[in-house]
Amino acid sequence: MNLHIGDKYKRIVDVMNNCCGWNYKACFKGWYSLNSHKKTSAWFPKIADLRGETPEPGDKWYGWCNILSEDENTIYMNNFEDPSRLSNEPPAGIEPHVTFIKLPHSDVYQFAGVFARTRRDPKLGWVYERIAQDINTKDYL
Repeated sequence: MNLHIGDKYKRIVDVMNNCCGWNYKACFKGWYSLNSHKKTSAWFPKIADLRGETPEPGDKWYGWCNILSEDENTIYMNNFEDPSRLSNEPPAGIEPHVTFIKLPHSDVYQFAGVFARTRRDPKLGWVYERIAQDINTKDYL
């Protein structure tokens, strides 16, 4: 299946069933392994609302805060409540994440591209950079 930047899906289960060939009734996690050989995953970060003085965590249960850069080519992922949850280890090569973001005040997940963790920023946490835009999911499964 071909995915293009901005393709929208109501629920995570819709993405997994329609794009990845799964046959699930529900999906509740924000990350799913797609191919252990290629170390590929599907990632569903909720993007923080930056209109206030401090970012609102995308997932309040775990304290994670995902910030999307203005050009939408970078996602910063941090846990401001428990920074020890971030590993200091450098990424072990390119591990692609087929990424569907949920923007603040949105009720859909939209395809944002394929991202890979490249480094850790001392203030903003893990840095994920876009490595592909429009894709065929067969290349990642």
